Amino acid sequence: MKRTVLSTCIVLSLFSFMACGRAAEDNPQSSADAPKGEVLAKDSLQTFIDDSTNTQPLMDFANANFEALMKEMSQAGDVAQTHIDGIRESLANVDPGENEQAAGLLNSIDRSLEMFEFRLLAKGLTLDEVKAKVTDSPNDVEAISLYATKIGMVLSEDLVGNIEKMESQVETEADFIVSSAENAEASEVKIAYQKAAVVLQSAAQEIERLKAYEKIVGEPMKPIDAEAWVNGDGFTSEELKGKVILLDFWAVWCGPCVASFPHLVEWQEKYGDEGLQIIGITRYFNFDWPEGAEGPGQAEGEVPPAQEQAMLDKFTAEFELKHPTALVADPDEFYSYYAVSAIPHFVLIGRDGKIHKVSGGISESRAKALEEEIKKLLAEPAPE
Repeated sequence: MKRTVLSTCIVLSLFSFMACGRAAEDNPQSSADAPKGEVLAKDSLQTFIDDSTNTQPLMDFANANFEALMKEMSQAGDVAQTHIDGIRESLANVDPGENEQAAGLLNSIDRSLEMFEFRLLAKGLTLDEVKAKVTDSPNDVEAISLYATKIGMVLSEDLVGNIEKMESQVETEADFIVSSAENAEASEVKIAYQKAAVVLQSAAQEIERLKAYEKIVGEPMKPIDAEAWVNGDGFTSEELKGKVILLDFWAVWCGPCVASFPHLVEWQEKYGDEGLQIIGITRYFNFDWPEGAEGPGQAEGEVPPAQEQAMLDKFTAEFELKHPTALVADPDEFYSYYAVSAIPHFVLIGRDGKIHKVSGGISESRAKALEEEIKKLLAEPAPE
């Protein structure tokens, strides 16, 4: 299957992993098909070694391995560390030559591997153990950074979705940071505590999003007033009655949105006959896909609506999506109704026509939870 994968950069933060960017046309090796801990896309790396003027194969190598690493981080044992060691060994003698872009990418890969290892270290310790290190050495930058990483993992993985526990944890950790930073004098120590505080700020923003999601659960589905449909014909409200509907708010420039596409393709194929209908929701961003260009990009001049629709038709076809996408006529009002503050954003509507679940972002755990809710709603009888 020929397709384009958006995933050319991997951004690792204290609070979450995020994939974005653009890779090559044929995914060198699916991480799902490879033995755990094994270095992927070796052929791509060899292609770059043979011709270091072309950075794309090196990007493909990084994308394939980072995608697998992010999944392996949740597994027990030393699988992820084995994979990290293998990547380092593979890159040990790689010379970017005069390719400055490739040199920068190699540096980014190295920094990302260090961050993966730091997360592995945090994963192997309890929060109390990490906090004890800070208490014993409140001016130890590494201990503070380890704490920031650990609390980010706790809030984004262990407590995600539990608003009450998240709020309580944020309050507790805010007090801990303030008390621990009281005698900080060195600028690097103060910065380390500030970074830990940023993690809590991100969690607080997530809590507010979750509260907004809760408010619309139980509300009726707002009819889709589409200016145009791409990748297939649209649906009237009457045609959607009695179906389980998953609205996917996405954009052509959004890497995490595209990272969710394989799940959407799988779910529409698996559950479509049972009554699931996925519907993409997007808006105009003045993007075009000129003839001969590798992919779409934002245009300098104004792109006519029909031309942008054609771009979206081509883009969704590249990923073999099985569902249509609506370009809504009044996106601001429509997005506000469904509490969209970031994308990808998913709204699951039951056979009763009411909102049952709202989920922001994409990860393996969130995808699994969303699929479980889909199955639950499909098992309910359609209303008379």
